[in-house]
Amino acid sequence: MSIEAVTAAVGEESIDFAGMSSPDGAVTLVVVETGEAAAEAAAELDALVELHGGQVVKREGAACMCSFPSAHAGLRCALELGRDLGRLAPRVGAHSGFVLADGTDFYGRNVVLVGRIADHAEPGEVLVSAPLREYTGSDPTFAFEPRGEHYFKGLHGEHAVFSAKTA
Repeated sequence: MSIEAVTAAVGEESIDFAGMSSPDGAVTLVVVETGEAAAEAAAELDALVELHGGQVVKREGAACMCSFPSAHAGLRCALELGRDLGRLAPRVGAHSGFVLADGTDFYGRNVVLVGRIADHAEPGEVLVSAPLREYTGSDPTFAFEPRGEHYFKGLHGEHAVFSAKTA
C-alpha cells in the first residue's frame, strides 16, 4: 500500500487519538470471540471495556475488537473478560502496536495479528503477543506461559504467543 493510498483513505479528517493510545502512539487491541453467545455477552463486555478505559471499536459476527490506551488496562480487561465471561468460554487475543485509523475504525497489520492470536486461543484462554508481554512483563500481577512461535496467515515471520493469567 502506498502512502498516497493511506492519505486518500484518511482524507481531510482530523483523527483525534487523545485517550486512545499510549504516549508513544501504541494502542492495545483486544479481540474477544464468544461464539453464538455474542449478543448475550455484549452488555457485560461493554461495561468491562468501559470500566478499564477502553472502547469497543467494532463487532463482526461473534467477535468484538476493543482498544485501550494502556497495555496494562487492556490486559487486565482481557483477563477479566476471560474470567467473567467464562461460562461462554470466550477466546481472547491481545496485542499492542500501531494501527491505521479511518474515523473510529482501525486497520493494518496489527489488527490482523490480534485477530489471528484470538483465533489460536483455546476456549476460555487469553493469548497475548510478545510486544504486549514486554509492555506488561514487569507487573507482578500478570503471569505468562509460552505457547510457541506461530506463522499466521497473511503475516510475515514467526510470532511468539503467550498464555496470560492473573498471578
